[in-house]
Amino acid sequence: MEQSACIPEIATELTKASHQNLTYFIQKVSDLSGKDVILTNNHNQLITSALKDPNHIIGSIMAIQQLEQHKDPSFSLYELITDSYVYRGWGTVVAYDNKILGYLYLVDSEVAKLEVQNQTLMSLASLLIASKLQMKLEIRQEKLKFKEPFLFDLLYGNLKQKDDILEHAKVWNWDFSLQQSVLVFTLKDFNHYATDKKLLNKLLYIVERTVVERRWEPIAMKRGNQVSLILTTKKEEQKSLKDCSRKIAEIVLKEMHRQEPERFFSCGIGKTYNDPRDLFRSFQEAKVALEIGELLDIQVPYFEELGLERILYKHDTQDLKEYYETILGKMINYDSIHNTDFAETLEAYANNQFDMITTAQALFLHKNTLRYRLKKIEDILEYKLDDINNRLNVTAAFKIKKMRKI
Repeated sequence: MEQSACIPEIATELTKASHQNLTYFIQKVSDLSGKDVILTNNHNQLITSALKDPNHIIGSIMAIQQLEQHKDPSFSLYELITDSYVYRGWGTVVAYDNKILGYLYLVDSEVAKLEVQNQTLMSLASLLIASKLQMKLEIRQEKLKFKEPFLFDLLYGNLKQKDDILEHAKVWNWDFSLQQSVLVFTLKDFNHYATDKKLLNKLLYIVERTVVERRWEPIAMKRGNQVSLILTTKKEEQKSLKDCSRKIAEIVLKEMHRQEPERFFSCGIGKTYNDPRDLFRSFQEAKVALEIGELLDIQVPYFEELGLERILYKHDTQDLKEYYETILGKMINYDSIHNTDFAETLEAYANNQFDMITTAQALFLHKNTLRYRLKKIEDILEYKLDDINNRLNVTAAFKIKKMRKI
């Protein structure tokens, strides 16, 4: 009875705090409970936390494991592994209208039983948090009603007037008067089942979180199996937009790989343009770079850096196969008949910029052995490998092999 007498006071404190932002509210929960508090979204991504030790800073949550369930099934004991510390504590679902919006955790250095007062506190707090999260979700969805059609028209070249684009973008405080480029992320082997749709939502969330953490506006759109992101130049940024784009792509792909190691995510980056009417070009280039990158195992392909590959990508497949046969056909046949691997040797030689020493090291061969093999390859192909034109042909032929899966 003594504990239940505290409920009105807790409720009053929480209700007052609920008029502030979530960070303030979580701090109030921490003050009332005497525990560290962690709030995540429904993907177990950190929303905010209140930690008593100033040295404890959570960058991201690596994993959450349920250890045991409380006699009240609304609560469970969890272990939270973050990028800096491992926490243990009691957690409960934050739900609105039976839809899970997040999770609230009360953690401590020593796991104690869940006191009745903190149990009540968590129940009340989760209800108020659910209301706040639902409100944010509805505001976001309302914005998306207008944002997504605008981004779609922008990326598909349906907007022709620059001034209209600049004015329209100001609704969301986006500045398209500076340089901009498009990044396209995708989930390979995507299907339309609910699990993959959730993965796309997670990808969109990680993309937006990554750019927001770097003080960029999250100008992103999800469509089909892709998430597209527009990055605009920041006046105070020292690095080029190209370098920033690549860095953000690498961070997003690394995080998605960490969270979903069995799935494959990739990214392509389009060229940088000064005029927002050209964003559709950057978008198309990013998609081409994405496909070429997947074919050639380039982690983050930048369209501008794809030279020969861009030309080969657009070329007729049958014509490319005939070219491949012309350049390397004799050697492929020789390997097939004599069970040799001269094609692998030549491909390694081409991949190492036709450098004898580097290739020998890569293949674990003595230099003289490699020299003998290359002489044999020249005899089979009936052309010299020190000729610049022949080297270009060989390089192109092996790129065709990779891109067309010959």
